[in-house]
Amino acid sequence: MIQKISNTILLGVGTLLLQSCGGEATKTQAETDKPNVLFISVDDLNDWTGVSKGHPDVKTPNLERLAQRGVYFTNAHASVAVCTPSRLAVLSSLAPTTTGCYTNKSGTRNMDVWNEVNLLPVHMRENGYHTMACGKIEGHACWEIEEKFEHQKLWDERKPRAYALTEKLIKDGNRYGAPDFYPFPMGGSGTVKYNKEHGTNFPGFSLCAGPIDREYLPEGKMPDELNVEWAIEKLQKDYDKPFMLGVGFLRPHVPYTAPREYFEMYPLDQIEVPKAIDGEFVDIPIYGKAMAEGITEPGAEHIVRTLGEDYRKQLVQGYLASITFMDAQLGKLLDALDKSKYGKNTIIVLWSDHGQCFGEKMNWRKNNIWNEATVAPMLWVVPGVTDGGQVNKNAVSLLDIYPTLTGLCDVNKSKQQDGEDILPLLQDMNVKRKKPVVSTWTYGSHSIRRDNWRYIRYNDGSEELYDEVKDFGEHTNLANDPKYKAVIKELKQYLPKDIYQPTDKNKEYHMINNRVERWTKNPKSMPDYLN
Repeated sequence: MIQKISNTILLGVGTLLLQSCGGEATKTQAETDKPNVLFISVDDLNDWTGVSKGHPDVKTPNLERLAQRGVYFTNAHASVAVCTPSRLAVLSSLAPTTTGCYTNKSGTRNMDVWNEVNLLPVHMRENGYHTMACGKIEGHACWEIEEKFEHQKLWDERKPRAYALTEKLIKDGNRYGAPDFYPFPMGGSGTVKYNKEHGTNFPGFSLCAGPIDREYLPEGKMPDELNVEWAIEKLQKDYDKPFMLGVGFLRPHVPYTAPREYFEMYPLDQIEVPKAIDGEFVDIPIYGKAMAEGITEPGAEHIVRTLGEDYRKQLVQGYLASITFMDAQLGKLLDALDKSKYGKNTIIVLWSDHGQCFGEKMNWRKNNIWNEATVAPMLWVVPGVTDGGQVNKNAVSLLDIYPTLTGLCDVNKSKQQDGEDILPLLQDMNVKRKKPVVSTWTYGSHSIRRDNWRYIRYNDGSEELYDEVKDFGEHTNLANDPKYKAVIKELKQYLPKDIYQPTDKNKEYHMINNRVERWTKNPKSMPDYLN
């Protein structure tokens, strides 16, 4: 009933707008009884925003401006803290334990499900929407599904994810294989430079940062700027159907580069770097330590330490600059929407695929199931439904986007979904999600987030428990304290069942287990900072 009422409100607003302009109320997009959708994805944005206050110096005026128009969820979490499986989960509302997609390159073991479950843009199109997208919305698994299933074509219109790279750009990026993530720092990654100077072979060279001069860029613009221009053009056109417009921002994903003016907002000598706590790994099981080491050998913490304290500051500076650059592009998009005929009849949902670590738990990427990796901003503006300037602190999942959006747009429900329709949470900041939020990293390792608790159970059966109110940084593991047996028993019942055994493609799973085996046999082989 609430959904249909909101659609009626939107219909009335569209008709009044036309009449106030002196024209007859002809059958245009503004009069349709379904709202449009602006679907905004931000790559690797954690809680470093002005609303979440994850970093004291971050500047995100446009994100805060958008938050003043709707509901900002500060406690939203990814199903998997890495790109491809997280984005597949968002676009399907299916958890990795349902699809078998645990990592970027693992694929989806459960291919049969895509005969029954449509990816979100497909579902919207089949229910009368014109679908368009630019930038990074999907991942490898979504493209594989689109290729294998004719009916799973994602978008009616799609801006190619190509970027006109020069030979100089390619060289500075060490011929990195994902063109749309360029540019790398001018002159190349700090890790690549260090390897050349010292004869080392450190991997993970994309973990780097640096300002970019405009003349260095094709057309003088970053990929996100070109994508926003494309999206703005789409907002200036007429449509005979309601539309879903997906806009995927690539920044603040690595490499942390942005035009120089954004770096100048964050002087290097004033950068505050997150502090790791001495001795916090004493109470963490060996499986958690192996996960903290990350997806490279040696781990990113070792590499960053080797490159020096200034490199830590450069990475944090670059991330902050990249966030503010992204925020500026968001501002252009919001300005264009407000100036268009669709400003009053468009649902806006903004989300990030997962968080990002900057030395917390000795991690410099994501790829774990602690808070800084799983937490991701999620923001809703729903005309006629949401009140402006609301902050919801209750735990929700990115899986909830699909069922909530289709419910608001009054389209048919998907045949299967692991997420929940969180419409009640958009209207009442005290309402809680029905079930706890589950986050996963590789086969058999999960965290359960509910109320003030995060419970972690690793593939080997070891556990962690954190009180997120008293210990937001998750520094003290309470799992072995008898006082919390009842809490663990309650949360443990929500652990999902892993059906799809890891294959050779699940390299991260095998890397973690090999570390555990190696460190168990030879404790001295474990890095000192994890002891």
